[in-house]
Amino acid sequence: MGQRTNILLQIEARNGSHLNQVYHLQWGCRKYMPMAFLHILSSRYFKPLTTDIFEHFAKAIHLDGIEVVDKDWRKYDFNKLEDCTEVLDHCDNNNGAMVVIISEGAKECLYPTYKVGFLLGPENLEDESPFCRWVATNEFMQHQPRYKKEYDDIFAHAFDALTALSGTQHLVGKY
Repeated sequence: MGQRTNILLQIEARNGSHLNQVYHLQWGCRKYMPMAFLHILSSRYFKPLTTDIFEHFAKAIHLDGIEVVDKDWRKYDFNKLEDCTEVLDHCDNNNGAMVVIISEGAKECLYPTYKVGFLLGPENLEDESPFCRWVATNEFMQHQPRYKKEYDDIFAHAFDALTALSGTQHLVGKY
């Protein structure tokens, strides 16, 4: 019952190792996931040099209402749409997901790079399968409950502008 969403987080270290985490959000629809990403993005400015990238960003996503889905997700590559779809098929989800990929810079002094993508869940989909393509922020917001077009379009535009200024790559379309 209710709106159930997921965040798929992949953190890639400069040595090639990676950490995958999947999170469940009960009532995590609408602006909650984009706001969680902005929290993660802003945390890059507060990472101590001695802190491991995995530890830092895994802690950055621990916000109220976000719970870890405790499974082994190592075999998946969240850069691949098919892998994200397979992961989400194992999750309790009806309103979509956000995928975040953080890649550590080649040099220690560089900030990591970010990719963010949104996937539509099965609720209110008519002519397509859930999680079958990356959607833009405004399309994701349109499929959330109690959508107020005039406010959420402004939010989606502001979110896209902020993330573009940070160099975040938005995943949109089929990959």
